[in-house]
Amino acid sequence: MFRLTNPVDMKGLFPMNNNGISRRQFLQWGAMTAGVVTLAACAPSAAPSAAPAAGGEGAAAPAAAGNVVQYWYSWGNLDPAMEKIAATDEFKQHMGDATLEFKGSANQDSLLTAIAAGTPPDGGSNYSYVNLFTRGATIDVKDMADASTVLKADDILDGVWNSAFYKGGMIGVPGIECFNWWGLNVNTNAAEAEGLDATTLPKTWDEAMEWHKAMTKKDDAGNLLQFGLDPYDAIANEPDFLAGSYGVKWFDEETGKFDLANPRMAEGLDTLGEFIRYAGPDQFAGMRQVEGNGTWGASYNAGIQNMIIEGYWHPGETQIQKPEVAQYNRASWAPVPADRKDVNIMATGLHAVIIFKDAKNKEGAFKLGEFFQTPTALNTIFEEVGWIHGVKSWLQTIDKNKYPGLAFYVDAGPEVTEWTIGRRCPINDFVITQYTELREQVYRDLMSAQAAADELQKRAEGEWQAQGLG
Repeated sequence: MFRLTNPVDMKGLFPMNNNGISRRQFLQWGAMTAGVVTLAACAPSAAPSAAPAAGGEGAAAPAAAGNVVQYWYSWGNLDPAMEKIAATDEFKQHMGDATLEFKGSANQDSLLTAIAAGTPPDGGSNYSYVNLFTRGATIDVKDMADASTVLKADDILDGVWNSAFYKGGMIGVPGIECFNWWGLNVNTNAAEAEGLDATTLPKTWDEAMEWHKAMTKKDDAGNLLQFGLDPYDAIANEPDFLAGSYGVKWFDEETGKFDLANPRMAEGLDTLGEFIRYAGPDQFAGMRQVEGNGTWGASYNAGIQNMIIEGYWHPGETQIQKPEVAQYNRASWAPVPADRKDVNIMATGLHAVIIFKDAKNKEGAFKLGEFFQTPTALNTIFEEVGWIHGVKSWLQTIDKNKYPGLAFYVDAGPEVTEWTIGRRCPINDFVITQYTELREQVYRDLMSAQAAADELQKRAEGEWQAQGLG
């Protein structure tokens, strides 16, 4: 999956007439923006193992001679898998005379610079898919997909395949990693050290709070030494998760209506905020500022956070990055309120190879997306990174016990009672930014939870109209 660091408003970046972005428009947007959108790995990114394209991360790569496919992605830990994939004879045969130039850790800021200059790569992954598509920066690949003999809709999990479509158009070629997003992962060694029964993990927020309290420790100065759960870490950072936990559909893509002011959203803000209140908002912020204690799994790998709400990628990534911690990892259902204790929630959604409107080699980019469906690519990515793309025939071949905790996600499908297809709102990044700001106001007791939910609704509706989406 991807994480969003300092997500910002993308208003005005892509004009609604789908004629692309002028340099002037981009610079105007950049001048108004204090941060950038970056989407990186679902855990602390490894350093890029492949050399960046010429010109550096902040500039578009120069056009290369011959039949070249330029592919950018914001993950850092995908590089080793890409190197192995690109070296195989099967890949070379599939791509014909095309040469692949891939660039990892290419954040969204560098991508937007290239788009604005009219020199994007041919394909990209781990960016704001729906926003780029609705703004006309990427193309509809449905006709290409229909003509493909490699891409088979009936061999891809329904939720994954459906997530590739928006308003009748196909955003990109699903691939790389598309599987189940939500589960509570627990370090059973840390839990058992506090006398907790790690054979039955918490299912409700009340139960999770008891575990959180048991595993939260401070030194004599009040600094956090360890804690149980940050309910806003990793994939739980996004409003999709809080809404899913409390049974709310916060955005209706068919009508463009928001339901962020729902009282159950407010209830969730208050309940999840209690985890931070118990740890101490200032102590918690200080802990996060310590190197190695960051979000998206870093503090879990460091043994500071002992529970984390994460996706299927967590078991494999943790095993590859920190096997001494991964050996104790166990996963089960993500928490829900007590009145929904019998509900099993799960989300899935798109990662894909998207093809840019101004790409020079659209056909080559599509062929790359096709190759991500093959067992060679699927096996390599699973081994090197721990990721899964939901190809049904291939899923039957994997060892679900290869990574501690993975079996829960592989087996979860038939037991799910409520599914969410995530990140469907074109202004998702904007909403996450506001959500992050307002929830802190709640757990610092500077704003009531309902007032925060009302304000989030107001801001989302205002941005929707400002972007001409209403």
